[in-house]
Amino acid sequence: MKKVLAVLFISALAVLLLYVAALLPPMGDADNPTNRQVVPRYLEQGEQEAGTRNIVAAVVFNYRGYDTMGEVAIFSAALAGIFAVVGTGRRRIGRALIDESQVKFSFVSGTAAVLLIPLMIVFSLYIIIYGLDLPGGGFQGGATIGAAAILFTAAFGFPRAQERIPHHARIILESAAIGGFFLVGTAGVIGGASFLTYILPSLPSEVQATVRTVMLFVLQFGIGIKVGVICTSILFALLREEETEDVEHAC
Repeated sequence: MKKVLAVLFISALAVLLLYVAALLPPMGDADNPTNRQVVPRYLEQGEQEAGTRNIVAAVVFNYRGYDTMGEVAIFSAALAGIFAVVGTGRRRIGRALIDESQVKFSFVSGTAAVLLIPLMIVFSLYIIIYGLDLPGGGFQGGATIGAAAILFTAAFGFPRAQERIPHHARIILESAAIGGFFLVGTAGVIGGASFLTYILPSLPSEVQATVRTVMLFVLQFGIGIKVGVICTSILFALLREEETEDVEHAC
C-alpha cells in the first residue's frame, strides 16, 4: 500500500510540474519578460541601483541577495554533512596516504610552491577587493584561496598544512560569510530599511553611497574567506578519511 501511495504521489507531482513548465514562456523567445524587462533593467540601471559596475555582483548581492544568502547556507550545510560523515579531526594532527609516499621531497616543487602560493593569495585578494567593479568576486577569490591550500598540502604534506591552518581558526573563518550577511542585514534594519538593504534612509544622502560600498565589500570579503576556508576544510576532511580507511585495512 505504501508503494502504491508513493507512486501516486510522485505521478501527481510530475503532472503538476509538467503543467507549470508548459505555462512558462518559450525558451529563447525575444519577447520573454526576462529579455524585455529584467535584462535591460539590470544593464541600464544596475550601477545606479546596486552601487557596483560589475553587473554580476549587482545581481548576486543586490537583486538576488536573499538567493546568495541561501547559497551560503547551503555551503555550510554541505560542510556540516561532510564533517558528520568523516569527522572534524579536531583532536589531533592527522596523516594521510599522501604523506606515506616513498617519493622524496622535491626541492624544485617546494620552491615553486613557495613562489606561487603568495602570488595566488595576493591574486585572490585582488579578485575579491575589485570584484565590485571588475570581473571576479568572493566566490572566485575564495576558490583561488582553496587552490593555494591544496598546493601547499601537496607540496609540504598534510600535517604541516594542518599546523599552518589549524582547526580552531577554520571554525571562526567558516562563519565569515554568515557573519557578514548578519551584520549587513541588521545594519539595514537598524538604519530604517529592510533586511539586507544597502541604502539606509536614516543616514545623510552624501554618505549613503560610501556606506553601501562598505556593506557590499563586507559581503564580498566574507564570502571569499568562507569559500576558501570551506575548500580547505573539505580537503583536510577527505585526506583524514583516506587515513582512516588505511588504518582499518591494516587492522
